[in-house]
Amino acid sequence: MRIVIAEDQVLLREGLGRLFEDAGHAVVASVEDPDQLRAAVSEHEPDLAVVDVRMPPSFSDEGIRAARWIRDAHPSVGVLVLSQHVEAAGAVGLVSQGGFGYLLKDRVLNVADFLEAAERVARGGSALNPKVVSSLVGGNFADGLEVSPSASARCWR
Repeated sequence: MRIVIAEDQVLLREGLGRLFEDAGHAVVASVEDPDQLRAAVSEHEPDLAVVDVRMPPSFSDEGIRAARWIRDAHPSVGVLVLSQHVEAAGAVGLVSQGGFGYLLKDRVLNVADFLEAAERVARGGSALNPKVVSSLVGGNFADGLEVSPSASARCWR
């Protein structure tokens, strides 16, 4: 699997890269902002883009907007949002598509399960943290949204 990582925190970005490489995957680009992410996805056409929600310059929703751009411009690229924050309004349109995941950094309990979720998203599947699903449904974003369980309780808390 070929991966682009977009994370503004260098230690997390490098750590994710090491996890993927140790699992036999190729990290083709590791970037810190949404402009670099768009360029890397266009250049490398990866199987998966791992994207943080809050990135420079404003640290608000740049990552989720970049994720929407990836899904529109490169629909074959899986997108795994990995964040500390739930950006429900921005994610609702993405959740209904295949090849999308949204996991919360502090709720990933097992590296092997995280890697399996990333691989599933790259193959066109889904990986959603239950708290993300709850925020989407509780936020009245459920119209037209089909929610199905995609991760076991042992993977996410």
